[in-house]
Parts: sequence; C-alpha cells; structure tokens
Amino acid sequence: MWWSTLAGKLERAKALDPVTKAATGVVTAVLPQGRVKDALHGRWLGHPLHPLLVAVPIGMWSGALLLDLTGGRGSERAARRLVGAGVLVVAPTAAAGLADWSELGEFESPKRVGLVHALANVATTVLFGTSWLARRRGDDTRGRRLALAGAATMAVGGYLGGHLSYSQGVGMNRNADEQKQPRGWTDAAADADVQEGALLRIEVEGQEIVLTRRGGSVYAMGAVCSHYGAPLDEGEVHDGCLICPWHGSAFRLTDGSVARGPATSPQLSYRVRQQGARLQVQVRP
Repeated sequence: MWWSTLAGKLERAKALDPVTKAATGVVTAVLPQGRVKDALHGRWLGHPLHPLLVAVPIGMWSGALLLDLTGGRGSERAARRLVGAGVLVVAPTAAAGLADWSELGEFESPKRVGLVHALANVATTVLFGTSWLARRRGDDTRGRRLALAGAATMAVGGYLGGHLSYSQGVGMNRNADEQKQPRGWTDAAADADVQEGALLRIEVEGQEIVLTRRGGSVYAMGAVCSHYGAPLDEGEVHDGCLICPWHGSAFRLTDGSVARGPATSPQLSYRVRQQGARLQVQVRP
C-alpha cells in the first residue's frame, strides 16, 4: 500500500513539471528524432529496448550482492568486477529509457514518475560506482555497505519502472489485446466515402479501423496508435506513411510497419478490395 501511495503522489506532483519540461528539452536536443533514437526505442526489436537492457546492471549488481553475503573469502574480486561491469552498462540503459520518456508528450503523470525513477537510478549508479572505488582501494567492508545502500535505491527505481510499464502502460502495445479480427472479407464502407489523402475512421466487427486513399489505392490499418493510443484518424498521411497526431510515429500504409518511432509495435493492417460500390477489408496474417 505504501508503494502505491507513493506512486500516486508522484503522479499528482505538479511541482515536478518545470523539471520534467526542462529535462525533456535537454533529452530532445541531445537525442532528436532519427535513426539513433529509433534504435534506442527498440524499433528494430519490435518492442521497447529499455526493459531488456535494465536486466543487465540489475543482474550484475544482484550477483555482486549475493557474493557479498554468501561468497565468503576469495569472492571479493569477482564481486568487484560485477559491480564495475554493472556501472559500465548503465549508459546505454539510461539512454534508452530517456529516449522513451522524452516522447511521452503531454502525458504529465508518467513523466513525473519517470523523472523520479531516473533520479533513483542515478543514485543507484552513484552508490554502486563508489562501492567499486572502495573495493578497488581494498576497503571491501565499505564497498559492501555502499552496495547495500545501492540495492535500496535500486528497489525504489525498479518499483517505479514497473509502475510505469504495468500501471501506466508506458511501452505497452495498445493493440495487443485486439484478438477478434475480420479474418474473411468483411464489408467496411462505401468506396465513395474514402477520399484521396483523407482519413476515415470506421468500425468493423468491433474493431476501429482507419481508411485512406492514396494514388487510387485504398489502405486500412488499426485506428488506435500502438504507442500510446492516439486516434490515428486525426493524424496525416505523408510520404507513404500515416503519422500519429500525438507523438509523430510513422506507420507504413502498405503493411502497418513502423517507419519511425517512438512506436515499436506495428499497427494492425488490413487488405482492402472493392466489391461494386462497397469496400471490404480482411486482416493481414
């Protein structure tokens, strides 16, 4: 209960907004949209990269703590190496997290929680870094104490990271639970209703779909952005892609794949055919 109360207070802490705004500006300046930021988002993986990288320093530091508590004499060198290696891999892990955090746009609650999550992780890194220095100087007792302090702040950061993912849905595919799809050809809309370059939102068998016409061909994909649930029918079509109106993710009209992040999961994509004056859709495998 205490943990969830803390997270709730952070979500409502408007006093953090000036800091989140300033930090977002810095991260955006250092990591503008492009290939590097897309790689940090995890577009090439099909899901966010940050959770995968997080496991590496946590695993190394947890291993060092286990050696500290149970390894006995002779385990000091191995524990020191694990602590140092964990510190070294923090940089790419933090970069991936900051890339995702900076693309939350106007959603202030997760940005506030994410800021404190990052600060807890900074404290964790500093504590484990000073633990490594103490161990290197031969003061293993102090090194173990600093590592235990680092474990405490790591628990705080880990909880807040889990809250961001599982309670606030940061990084989740907003279309992952869309199971019922028109497997066969299903009537969707009148052909005359789909105008060149315009976006038309319809519902087919309970699924929200957006239709658009480009160069005489009609394309269809899920109308809810996989990144954070934006209504894609309020976006725009540019260079063969449907652009999300909230965070600028670009999805290819041909198959719903991600052309530009922050989205990492593709959109549901549909085949389209004309039957008389009507259009029919069928989900792509």
